[in-house]
Amino acid sequence: MSSLQQLQRKVKTVVSPFHELLCSLHVLYQPEHHPKRLQWAKDIKRQMPPDLLEAIDTLGRLSDQWMGLMLPGRSGTPLPVTGGINLLKELPDAEFIHLLLNNKISLGTILEWQQGNSRTGRKPGGGPDEASQYLLQHTASVRNLLLKTLETYERDYFRKEWDYVMPWISTAAAQFQEALSRSAEKALNTLHPRLRAAEGRITAQKAETYYFAYEDLQNVYVLPSTFIFPHLLIDWTADSLVLPLAVDIPGLPCSEAPPEDLLRQFKALGDATRLRILRLLWQGPHCTKQLAPLLGISEAAVSKQLKLLSEAGLAGAERKGNYLFYTSRKEAFDSLIVMQRQYFEQ
Repeated sequence: MSSLQQLQRKVKTVVSPFHELLCSLHVLYQPEHHPKRLQWAKDIKRQMPPDLLEAIDTLGRLSDQWMGLMLPGRSGTPLPVTGGINLLKELPDAEFIHLLLNNKISLGTILEWQQGNSRTGRKPGGGPDEASQYLLQHTASVRNLLLKTLETYERDYFRKEWDYVMPWISTAAAQFQEALSRSAEKALNTLHPRLRAAEGRITAQKAETYYFAYEDLQNVYVLPSTFIFPHLLIDWTADSLVLPLAVDIPGLPCSEAPPEDLLRQFKALGDATRLRILRLLWQGPHCTKQLAPLLGISEAAVSKQLKLLSEAGLAGAERKGNYLFYTSRKEAFDSLIVMQRQYFEQ
């Protein structure tokens, strides 16, 4: 059997209400990045009580903008909202933390942290970072807040929206499945401008480029969503790949304004002194007393520029003794590449 024939058998379209619920929460957490859902987010947020809005924001920060809860590897069958909530309720603590952190920390490392052994971690100094530490210390309360938030949001807000979008999602899923039956490669190549299926592999361009050989995949799940545009939302396990199908609902207002955080970052980068500061921070932590003579400006002027860089999310600080040491947030530059491409592709 040829690789194309094998690919044809591996791709499956899956309509998952729980996935759509999480995508909608991602939009509520970061609405300006979703021009076709921005007005919906503004309208629904006006209806929500402050405690629910605060919970959505808090959980979004703890779960990689709600993306960490997509339950990779369980996408092969439609997952109702109650099924997704029950899975989250039953997960062991270590797996729950692993999921919230979007698989960025290994399960083995989290188990070590739980046992008080923090010799391994993402930071050069060892142990868990601030977000991981918080989850380790407050696992039960975070889980309770998550379950309560999901149940309230689904009952009071999402259920009505699902009834509205379900016909559009079902139609798009059926049309995509029909396209798959004619040519899996051609169908996959319609999913996103930065996704390509050709020459025996699927290529996805995000901050970095990912390659998935047809022969290494047992399953390719395509999940339709009316919320996920313009993101290229992909997820994978050892042998499965999850891809997005953006479902368009005609008549929805679409904002052409660039996201505020994208504008802040471009403005922060549009200055020679701030670029020089970032270049120094890229090489390692510096305090204002170190930076001032290197730049030939006063410490007060350095502090002003560092504040702008920090507000844009491009720099962060950590206190050591009497001084704040600033570092570049390198992951923010990866996000910037993706954000600008998403805006241009809209």
